[in-house]
Amino acid sequence: MRSRRAVLGLLGLAIALCLPGCLGVVPFSPRAYDEAVRVEAVDVAFTRDGSGALTLKLQVKNPSSDAATLTRVDFDLRVDGRRVATGEQVLGVPLDGQGEVPLEVSFPLAVARGGGRPEAGSHAVRVEGGVVLRFGGSERRAPFRDARSLEVAWVPGGESSPAP
Repeated sequence: MRSRRAVLGLLGLAIALCLPGCLGVVPFSPRAYDEAVRVEAVDVAFTRDGSGALTLKLQVKNPSSDAATLTRVDFDLRVDGRRVATGEQVLGVPLDGQGEVPLEVSFPLAVARGGGRPEAGSHAVRVEGGVVLRFGGSERRAPFRDARSLEVAWVPGGESSPAP
């Protein structure tokens, strides 16, 4: 009876060790996604006619040993504490297992005319968002956030959206 328990115990251990490798599509640790995206650079510009642009340079690391696809990037942009833009961009960038890729995304922005004011100088710019990684049929969002001081010549007021 003792040997039967030992064999069943070893069999259970072997299955437990094999399953993560067999299932291994998506890491279960949420912390792996918290550290998957690093913001390298942020550039923000607005003009008096209501147009603008946000450019993000990101470094994205696949926390899984399986290949993934970067399907989209979303963002929330605040200048001096005021939300000035939110948006999303759809992508289709392949990413090898445990691979890392530089990613540059530009978002055209549109703000209401007359909704801004000339405030040349240094402004607190905060960007939060996420990169969505698709592993087969499942998706996981890897968040990012960055706060820095940038020179912005024209600051829009209120909330805006990405340009069509």
